[in-house]
Amino acid sequence: MDAVTQEILGNALFAISEEMAVVEYRSSFSPIIREMLDFNCGLFDAQGRMVAHSEQIPAQLGLMQFALKAALIRHGGVLNHGDAILTNNPYLGGTHTNDLQIFVPIYDGDVLVGYAGSIAHHIDIGGTYPGTESAQTTEIFHEGLIFPAIKFVEAGRRNGAVEEIIRFNVRDPHSTIGDLGAQLAACKRGTERVLELCARHGRDTVTLAMERLLDDTARRAAALFSSWPTRAVTVEGYMDDSGFEGTDPIRIRVTVTASAGRLRIDFTGTSVQVQSGMNVPFASTCASVYFAVRCFAGDSGVRQNDGLTRLVDVVTEVGTLVNPTHPAALSARHLATQRIADLMIEALGQLIPEKDVAAAHVSFPAWVFRAYDGRWNKDTLLADILGGGGGARRDADGDHALDTYCSNCAVLPAEIAELEYPWRVDRTELVNESGGTGRYRGGMAMRRDMTLLADDADGIYYVEQTVAEFAARGRDGGGAGTPGSAMIRRAGDDGWTTLPGKGYLRLKKGDSVSFVSAAGGGFGSPDRA
Repeated sequence: MDAVTQEILGNALFAISEEMAVVEYRSSFSPIIREMLDFNCGLFDAQGRMVAHSEQIPAQLGLMQFALKAALIRHGGVLNHGDAILTNNPYLGGTHTNDLQIFVPIYDGDVLVGYAGSIAHHIDIGGTYPGTESAQTTEIFHEGLIFPAIKFVEAGRRNGAVEEIIRFNVRDPHSTIGDLGAQLAACKRGTERVLELCARHGRDTVTLAMERLLDDTARRAAALFSSWPTRAVTVEGYMDDSGFEGTDPIRIRVTVTASAGRLRIDFTGTSVQVQSGMNVPFASTCASVYFAVRCFAGDSGVRQNDGLTRLVDVVTEVGTLVNPTHPAALSARHLATQRIADLMIEALGQLIPEKDVAAAHVSFPAWVFRAYDGRWNKDTLLADILGGGGGARRDADGDHALDTYCSNCAVLPAEIAELEYPWRVDRTELVNESGGTGRYRGGMAMRRDMTLLADDADGIYYVEQTVAEFAARGRDGGGAGTPGSAMIRRAGDDGWTTLPGKGYLRLKKGDSVSFVSAAGGGFGSPDRA
């Protein structure tokens, strides 16, 4: 194949993935997908290897091929024409149970070309708490419905029994079923576009382009890794606690070694798995690693697909925070996922000092509250996420109010929050002077206050990085950013009361909650500013 055709087809595959994403967010029912963009789409070859993807949430990108390959094993190595697999099992290549993945085979005639896939966060999938996810679940059975790679569509027909199970076990079935339809629509668009490429260029040419795209990425990645210093760098960091107030911090330890065109990422020394929802399934650990590696490889023309990931060896001990055993809870795994990315960025910055940056926040304030909205005569589930401060660079301040690292969600617009839910947004603002000091300052934190307008509500929240000792670290003499926090003000009270970093709340009309993210670290000594 000539280089021009290869480049055209390689870019076409990525463009198809992005078009799939547009279809999904324009078709979805839930604000967490259509407004906050908590989803991803991708294309895979006939072996289940990731070829191309859309650009939404890095925490979801690197693990979809784990889930697809696990699904293929359960179904004899191949999916039939007209089928669609539904999976969310964290122990079969998933993230947490809220992230439902759908995979559809792409057949040109009777020949399998590859697969189209979508992963999306669903606002609720049942379980103990509204919104399903919580740092305070203690086993996966608290975390709602688990789909072990079942056929949601078979021979072109929806599985009505699966829909009924969903309808009677989740708190917002209308949105869940609708969002699954949006995922199917995205996969359908991906299938159509790939078949158009096959019609235009020939099926064999398209499949060869997939293979060569992966091989080209692998060659570029191997050359890049070979240029890095051949030494080991070890760093460690801590989570505030294990999900409950008063528990000990959790240690994450990682050693990065570049050698012979490969990377070895070793988590030996990380804390054992915990009795809470903060454990990280192995696929999510890998996704976090891949994101950080890509940050240091992207300007070398290295894409994120199987060509890159096949050269990154992730080593963990079974039964630890980063590779727990069933039935450990995992629903709040994103908190530790962000810390993994933070430590990877630090380690790679030490390995390649000219690309070093200060630490960004990993506080990830998030909350889900259920409340009955009398305007629409229905129960509602409001979910929101705050960005925080990005780390300063060698030549620039950190970004403000950014959902950093493996995350990439947008904040819920105040207009949507007030239109679709019985809440009033009282304040959404940057926290002045919160970024770490330095020649270049860390990005500022973000604060949002909301007041309940319904008679009552209940739900979960969490804010990591509330302990100053574990705040975003500066580099080269720069200062740390400020920590995050959660607060409540009961109706009629004058002041705010600080809450534990993670918990479950019952609220009454007029109660207000406030969430503050952490800020980014500074770069360089302020004396040299």
